Amino acid sequence: MKLSALPIILIGLALGVVVLSYAFFWEYKPNMDQAAFNTEQARALETEANKMPLAKKRVALAEQMVRDREAAWGAIVATRTLPAMLSRGGINLNQNAWQLVIDARKYRNNAQRAVNAQLKKGGVVVVNGPAVPFPDETAPTILANYFNYPAVPFPVVIFDLGTVTVRGNYTQIANHVKSWSSMPNYLAVTDGLQITGTSPQLTATYNLSVVGYIEVDALYPPVPEGGAAASGAPGAGGGRGGARVG
Repeated sequence: MKLSALPIILIGLALGVVVLSYAFFWEYKPNMDQAAFNTEQARALETEANKMPLAKKRVALAEQMVRDREAAWGAIVATRTLPAMLSRGGINLNQNAWQLVIDARKYRNNAQRAVNAQLKKGGVVVVNGPAVPFPDETAPTILANYFNYPAVPFPVVIFDLGTVTVRGNYTQIANHVKSWSSMPNYLAVTDGLQITGTSPQLTATYNLSVVGYIEVDALYPPVPEGGAAASGAPGAGGGRGGARVG
């Protein structure tokens, strides 16, 4: 039986649809989907790659900030840390607690002299000057009560000296208050400044706090209440402005 042209055309179209469907669903569409996925991945990677220079800049900036802080702290340590020698105004904490009780009172007198010298800055007349507190005389607690260790991770004296009253003209008072910021071996802070009177005879009052970091390489082992002086080797220490008991 001879087929007419129309069935042949229809059969050809059907076969063409089958072939095209196979090509589309099994070849073309998967390839296009994969291409689209690859394009999206490439864009995402490019976006992340573009962020890398900025991330590196942030890391470099953070590292520089750390170095700046270390340098700033190093400058403070170099000029605002008490030496480990009574003869230089500081104190050696690496000794037995009974000797430390004696030396702490000598150190207190050195601290008072340092405050007194600073009170004269600017040419003012001191009306009411502060008194540096005396340490206690209990050996097992001297380090904790007077040098705040180990409550603070490193030995430090903290003197809240209360109200100071001075007289002078405005320039003298201004220079005097400003001078506390450069007190040798200590960090001194003033606040609550009040000035009264009629120029040039003025009276100024302010609150004063003084902090002193202790230079220490090691700390003598602590002793119990009523115990004998420790005879062992001193504990492992830290550097300037800090210490650790081994």
